[in-house]
Amino acid sequence: MSRPRIVGLGTAQPDTRYTQTELYAHSPWEPTPLLDRLFLESSVQSRGLFVPPSWYSTPRTLSETNAAWRDGALQLGGRALLRALDEADRPADQVDHFGVTTVTGYTTPGLDLLLAKEHGLRSDIARLHFNNIGCHAAVPLLRAATEHVVAHPDHLAVALAVEVCSACFAEDDDPQNLVALSLFGDGAAAAVISSAPTASGPELLGFGSQYAFEHMDALGFELGAQGFRIVLDPSIPGHIAHAIDGTVRALLERHDLAPSDVEHWCFHPGGARILDAAQRALGLSDLQLRSSRRVLRSAGNMSSPSVLFALQEELQNRTPARGSHGVMAAFGPGLGIEVALLRFS
Repeated sequence: MSRPRIVGLGTAQPDTRYTQTELYAHSPWEPTPLLDRLFLESSVQSRGLFVPPSWYSTPRTLSETNAAWRDGALQLGGRALLRALDEADRPADQVDHFGVTTVTGYTTPGLDLLLAKEHGLRSDIARLHFNNIGCHAAVPLLRAATEHVVAHPDHLAVALAVEVCSACFAEDDDPQNLVALSLFGDGAAAAVISSAPTASGPELLGFGSQYAFEHMDALGFELGAQGFRIVLDPSIPGHIAHAIDGTVRALLERHDLAPSDVEHWCFHPGGARILDAAQRALGLSDLQLRSSRRVLRSAGNMSSPSVLFALQEELQNRTPARGSHGVMAAFGPGLGIEVALLRFS
């Protein structure tokens, strides 16, 4: 049996983009050294936002916030899904398993069924919906899709991550909220997975994860009357630096590999400090993290889709050699690290 492969990859961002300077001009607060540093000295240069920044300074209900998320998630998720299927050259009605993850809103029926109906997936679709996982959710979703096509070799699976972070921004000058306002963007990414003998694309060799339960309160969302409020402790980069080397090595050792055997690294661009910490911990070069930094610069932290954007950037701009290995790593609430090992072809 052939190994599962990513046979199609599609991404989407909002049509409207803003530079950090433009977003700084929309700030409802008086300038402060912190605000200036976060927006005007940021590693992020631009972001796509589905919800316009003028919306944040007007009172709104939780229902209005969630409705904005739903509209954006359907639009961006649909685009990414169709682009991934187009790259895979497979029609929507051939998808057997559809997994969707999001953390920035809620809807019932699930977002997976709404997208399935709108874009022609079959009504007998096997479904999987991840809520409340966060920035690292795309990796366990890929794991689930991989396990499905291993169990059902004739099936086609899709893993879709979509977030409308702009629907969750709050008018609050708390430092953690200001960091979120300066960092997060919106986006969606979909991967089509197949283990058919004729499939071509990066092989998914294995997965790993590690959670620091003692730091569980460092990152997350709290739900309030207007919507989500982010918890973003400054200690996060240090915790990731402490844990990532062991997490990556444990995965690689199961495949008789070491970090020096991996040429391509696709990290969730959670922020410049997080990428710096992970790079130092693993002893990586600037070139090896260039794709992740380019995504951060041009799109910000889009939460769960971001690591797939980094993979797409790596595939398009570095052209991995046949047989070379890659590691995807994403960080999120828990406090957790999710990793995947790939082999390019």
